[in-house]
Amino acid sequence: MMKKNLKLLVSALGFIFLFYSCRTDEMVSSEQRAQDEKIGAFERFENLRSQEILSKENHSSKNGASLPLSYAQPFSEIIYQFLAKHPDFYDKLADDFGEIDYNVASQTFGEDKKYIFYPVLKDGKVTSLWYGKLKEDRTWVDFYLVHDPSASTQRMIAEFQNYYSKKAVNRGEPDPPVKEIPEIVITPPSTNPPINDPLPNTGGGGTYTPPYTGDMSGGPIMHGGGSGTSTTQDPCKKMKTLSTNANYKAKVDLLASKVGLKKETGFAESKSGVFTELLPAVSTENSDGMTVTVTSDLKGYIHTHLDDYDTGKTNEDGYPFINEPIRMFSPADVNTLMTMAEMASNGDYTDLYGTMVSSDGNYTIKFSGTPSDIKTGFDGEQWRIDYKDFIDKESGTLEARFLMFLKYKMNVKGIDLYKIKSNGTIQKKTLNSNNTVDSSDCPN
Repeated sequence: MMKKNLKLLVSALGFIFLFYSCRTDEMVSSEQRAQDEKIGAFERFENLRSQEILSKENHSSKNGASLPLSYAQPFSEIIYQFLAKHPDFYDKLADDFGEIDYNVASQTFGEDKKYIFYPVLKDGKVTSLWYGKLKEDRTWVDFYLVHDPSASTQRMIAEFQNYYSKKAVNRGEPDPPVKEIPEIVITPPSTNPPINDPLPNTGGGGTYTPPYTGDMSGGPIMHGGGSGTSTTQDPCKKMKTLSTNANYKAKVDLLASKVGLKKETGFAESKSGVFTELLPAVSTENSDGMTVTVTSDLKGYIHTHLDDYDTGKTNEDGYPFINEPIRMFSPADVNTLMTMAEMASNGDYTDLYGTMVSSDGNYTIKFSGTPSDIKTGFDGEQWRIDYKDFIDKESGTLEARFLMFLKYKMNVKGIDLYKIKSNGTIQKKTLNSNNTVDSSDCPN
């Protein structure tokens, strides 16, 4: 990760924090009811850290000294999600002060609470700073605009501006955060800095009062709940709810009777629970698949992968050509789920799914990643050919070969594979370090 030392002497009296606080009583009340649930972006991030998945490079500074792990990624994720959902807020902030560059951040401050700064740019110039503060229990995050004419603030703005001296900065629509956010290492104040307990604007140089109707500060209701602190977010419970849904189960049972056909069949489910029959795609040597039209209203899709069948054609020696479909998810199936996640502007992917029904078993894929993990473009013919070659050449179960292709060829993260057994047991399938599959049963 690129790092740059900025000698920023932040004084305790130098900041004016303009707190965007126009929440309604109803929203505050709703957030208080969810006070025991963590904000999902931070919970997922810290779960990854606890599993030692994050790179050790995030822990070392330029001179080799130990630094706290950067929290830029989860902070940036919720800033992006909020701006994408609130274009009026985004445009107003951009017009009045500039755009938050959530692809550049300071190092992370704090032990239990976490604090971070982002530059705000207008016409390529840093005009102010966007400051985030996360509570110790990860249930609430506050955001403030740092904007005043004091020497310390202007010095900090100037130092941040140095980072952009050779970069072209253009205004545009908010895009998902980059995977590796450059960390601007700043020198923290030595005693009682205002970053510990910032207050709304109290005067002293800043006179602007933003006339906004929204506020980025919030908890899990605004920014999405975690995956393990709430019943509604538990992936196993989500899978159980899906697999026992009567309408869903009826469609799966119906498709199980159609795996002997020569064309895939399937259904799309809307977020209101309405199932619509899918149309078959044009058949190729490697695919007899379905056409799934992805919209923001699409919750999931169910389709068959067929048994081997005689195509009615013969090879050059006169033998019948037998098509041997791969009875496991394809790159195109993953692409569909990723596209669905891409359209989830609220950042909640927990209900999205793709299900494959075959004589080798029924499987479901779900997306548990972050916006920066979303990748598409896997629905082309070359991906189908490469996948078939990989399946033919590699050893191991189809589950393992699918997960290996995801990891080593598609470089995809955040796709979870589940098998729904005939007795109703749901198993999560995970690729281990030996490239074999570990199966863990969801609780009944």
